[in-house]
Amino acid sequence: MKKQMAVELTTTSPSQDRYYYVTLELPAEEHEIRDALQKLRLIDRENEYQDVSILDCDLLPELSDVRLDSPTLDELNFFAKRLASLGFEEQLGLQAVIGRVVSEKHEGEIISIKDLINTTYGLDEIMIAAGVGNDEQLGQFVIENDMHEDVSSVPDNALYLLNRKQIGKLQRESEGGVYINGFYVVAGEYEMLEIYDGKTLPAEEPSEWFAFRLQIAEDEWISLPATTETASEIAHRHQAIAIEDCECIGFESSIPQITESNFRDMDDFEYFNHLAEMMWDMPPSDQVKFKAVLEAEPHLEHLNVLGLLDDVAHLDEYELSYYSNDEGTFFKDYLRRFLDARIDSKWLDGLFTRNEGKRLLHRLGASCTEYGVISARGHSLYEPVAYDEPEIKELNSQVLTDEKLDVIEVLNHKALFSNGRMLPEKIPEGLYAYDLRYSDEKGRFISIEPKVGVNHGGTVLMRELLDFREQGYLSFTDDTSPNFLGYDLTPREFMETDFTQDEGQEEKNEQKLGGMQL
Repeated sequence: MKKQMAVELTTTSPSQDRYYYVTLELPAEEHEIRDALQKLRLIDRENEYQDVSILDCDLLPELSDVRLDSPTLDELNFFAKRLASLGFEEQLGLQAVIGRVVSEKHEGEIISIKDLINTTYGLDEIMIAAGVGNDEQLGQFVIENDMHEDVSSVPDNALYLLNRKQIGKLQRESEGGVYINGFYVVAGEYEMLEIYDGKTLPAEEPSEWFAFRLQIAEDEWISLPATTETASEIAHRHQAIAIEDCECIGFESSIPQITESNFRDMDDFEYFNHLAEMMWDMPPSDQVKFKAVLEAEPHLEHLNVLGLLDDVAHLDEYELSYYSNDEGTFFKDYLRRFLDARIDSKWLDGLFTRNEGKRLLHRLGASCTEYGVISARGHSLYEPVAYDEPEIKELNSQVLTDEKLDVIEVLNHKALFSNGRMLPEKIPEGLYAYDLRYSDEKGRFISIEPKVGVNHGGTVLMRELLDFREQGYLSFTDDTSPNFLGYDLTPREFMETDFTQDEGQEEKNEQKLGGMQL
């Protein structure tokens, strides 16, 4: 269904010391609502949001600044579904009668969500005339269609004497009609039906839970996790031996961070089905942690399903501070862990600690996400960190002139390698600095990227400007992983070296060795 409105949900933490906000577009699927409640820190307390307000509604813009009578999210979502189900003429009818629920002078007035919902019914009974946008046009319409007894009695040769604008005005006022975008809507006889009693919403088709949905044909979707029998039945309906032989033409995910770009083709079906089964068994706390991990590290490991499966398998190695909603609040939570119990932690509430929080997160290798603060894999969020401990090993200007660095080969290019990071202002003109990402699990470098935060494996200086394409990185395999060449150069020597001659000499040496007889 097309989105009809945007709402903002607000709540507080269990300790009432901080607020959480989230914007949600309606109508929303069950997984979208679940995700919004998770961002509101409402696991196991779904109905505790303090306030919900309409931010925007294209069809009924007057709703954007009204006060509602404490509607539930279910009521607003049902109302949005009703809006999405209306045909064009019904939409015109609703716009004509909405003033009965939301008056022009509604400032301070509380609007009933029950009335809003009920106003969406019975609109197909409203008469609408196209091409009638003012009183004069309505007057002409009345004359041509013999809609008024007195007007109909006027001889045809005397019709030109009639005041069409006045006739239209009288007709509009008698019918309670309104003009909307070139249409005349007769709203006067509309009577609101009471379909919704304010307690029990009209019955709806329950939505099916799914982790992922794959579109196999125009009207054929398979929801994951799926049984082997279900997959086989769908495959056979499309004259395929196995579900992997079908073509996927659409992809839906209940996890915002997993998109169609993560699904390569139907060869990934079994892997995604297994991932869906793992998600089915996840407790809500692990669902949130999984999303936080994906949001914190949208890099190489998460761009294929094997990486996603690996993240789920190692979720217990991450730590999540669920109620920390920014760097500053995390810093205070961090301090509370180490404060003497005799000290009143409320002394921290008035401190501005965002900058300290950013520095602490960087030192810990942690990340701030919409779901809380997530640690790096295998690390705690509450490791003691000395204030004066160097954050990173930075290469100074002396290093870049005198110190020799390892020469390596990266993607068929020569480069200089350092374990540390390089400040932008220290990079010699004519060279480009890139970061290598290292995977502890795989025991090797896995990608080269413009900048790496967590899992930084080193920095390289290259003469070439790399094209990272839309993915934002270039990945390595076991065969293409950077190769250390066994010698070192200063940056100046590196820039002055003609590696093309060295490569030509290497080829000659290889040819000579290839021709030797042992």
